[in-house]
Amino acid sequence: MLKVTDAAAQAINSLVTKNNMPEGAGLRIVPQSQTSRSEGMALSIAARPAEDDTVLETPVGAKVFLAVSVVYDLHEQQLDVEMLGDGDEQQPRFFVDRRPKDEV
Repeated sequence: MLKVTDAAAQAINSLVTKNNMPEGAGLRIVPQSQTSRSEGMALSIAARPAEDDTVLETPVGAKVFLAVSVVYDLHEQQLDVEMLGDGDEQQPRFFVDRRPKDEV
């Protein structure tokens, strides 16, 4: 199953708060295109998961909603983040990377 790093979980919680989302909101990951998984994945803040989403919750309460079509693709992967910009203008850039072998 997808692992969410502590940094990514904190960034998700920050985005949920910053966007005044309701309790239970999280980051939703879906295929970017309905025609090909190779075109990547789209991420967005969602108020709630879709009916068939897999819901992951981190120890700090951040939620990630995985569309059913991406669960297998994200197996043994980790969601991480890097912050771009300066000061209050920082924006998160989420990325998925293979988990280190000792964490699989």
